Amino acid sequence: MMKKKTALLMAIVMAVLTLAGCGKKEEETITLTLWHSFGSTVSQDVIDDFIEIYEKEHPNIKIVQENAQIEEYQFRKLKVAVANNSQGDVFLSYGGGYSQSIVDAGAALPLSSYLEADKTYDRMQSGVLEYFTYGDEIYGLPIKKWAGVLYCNRELFEQANLSYPTTWDELLNCVIVFHDSGITPMAMGGKDGWHIGMYQNALAVRTGGADYCNKALVGGESLNTDAIVKSAQLMMELVDAGAFSEGVMALSADEAQMEFFMGKVPMYYSGSWTAADCENPENLVQGKIDVVPMPAVDGGVGDATQFSGGAIDCYMVNSKTEHPDEAVAFAIALTEYQSNEGYKLGDGVTAWKSEIDDSEVNPVLVEINKLTDSATGYVLAWDTFLQGTAIDAHYNLLQELVGGTITPEEFAQKMQEANEKALSEAANTEETTE
Repeated sequence: MMKKKTALLMAIVMAVLTLAGCGKKEEETITLTLWHSFGSTVSQDVIDDFIEIYEKEHPNIKIVQENAQIEEYQFRKLKVAVANNSQGDVFLSYGGGYSQSIVDAGAALPLSSYLEADKTYDRMQSGVLEYFTYGDEIYGLPIKKWAGVLYCNRELFEQANLSYPTTWDELLNCVIVFHDSGITPMAMGGKDGWHIGMYQNALAVRTGGADYCNKALVGGESLNTDAIVKSAQLMMELVDAGAFSEGVMALSADEAQMEFFMGKVPMYYSGSWTAADCENPENLVQGKIDVVPMPAVDGGVGDATQFSGGAIDCYMVNSKTEHPDEAVAFAIALTEYQSNEGYKLGDGVTAWKSEIDDSEVNPVLVEINKLTDSATGYVLAWDTFLQGTAIDAHYNLLQELVGGTITPEEFAQKMQEANEKALSEAANTEETTE
């Protein structure tokens, strides 16, 4: 009897296994398209390496890249595709106002539930999701962040027996001491309005604070306030104290930066992307550069833990992808890998927590990363926030301010008028499209 029962049980097991084998299909191959504009950059190599690794670890997933030139991608290809949801399963985008229309069109997949499920939030640095949050949902994954800092030539400061400035009065004193010794204190290219904006925007963070600036630039607050007037006044204090070269308005951003790298100028306010060139052996300041935050302003709302900058480059997931789970998993893994590997290569500050050996990283970028570890707020460059005609208006007003043809009060007033006009035009365009 026992033998019969055993034989019967074995027969049942074999039958189940046979049926299971007959019903089993080969695992489906899933193809995901990745859209970006990183061709001919270090990021492209990082992406290629990651895809090779990812496909080996996920043999049923095939990643196909579509790469376009950055201006073509940013201003035409992606915008046209979003209109009919034909963009890649995972696609490069930009936070803030740029992606607002993408979210409004329902073209991006909400990611909050995914990020909570696998505890992705815990692996990100603080504040990096601010510009990818629309309403109560997260729609973008931060590839990297940038921060504006004051680059200082250690050698020139030591020769002048000066310490790096931490307050506005200390900064003005440094400007005066260098100027009186025949050295142009700060590098700036007034020919490019955005380069003036690097300074003025950072001063606005100090005078008004990050929260106010973020609200004002999208129309939630006025730009015609004491805070913006004060930022313009401080800008003019630098001009009047001789901070910049006499021919500043004829100097381009690249030319101004070159003067700093030639060791002629002790201070240069710029974004963290400049760190890569600081370690270029062809310049004369390699190994001589330190970085500090924009000095604090007496009575200002924003302290040294608030920065111009933030995370703006991101990956989004197409809301119409046929494979949302796989697309999100790939997007998270790619973003974290690209952010950390890009940091090692000097391509921006990582937006993710990592255990990267600092000896592998550009030392100037390491210092910037340390400065921003405890950041309490970021404000993107104004020309990233502003829309339409307000961008060129901002550039023109900055040049008029430094050129002395408008007052700080007129700068604030005209900036508010330009922003109101551009926001109204954008709203009317959206209504017409609908």
